[in-house]
Amino acid sequence: MAEAGRVPPLLRLCRGCRQFVRPDEADCPFCGGDLDALQADYEKRVADMRHAAAELREALARVRLTGHKA
Repeated sequence: MAEAGRVPPLLRLCRGCRQFVRPDEADCPFCGGDLDALQADYEKRVADMRHAAAELREALARVRLTGHKA
């Protein structure tokens, strides 16, 4: 258990194995993944999912406006 008043260190999440690692690590000590590359890939996938969700919302709104049944 942490000492009272002690602030725990900030850690970085490895997007390859979901383990927390020190922020000064370049490669994950658990899975060996390149932390920057894994983070960039994660951010790209999240952006793609958000874009797809926005397109789906727009398509559903168009269907509702035209009265078509799915």
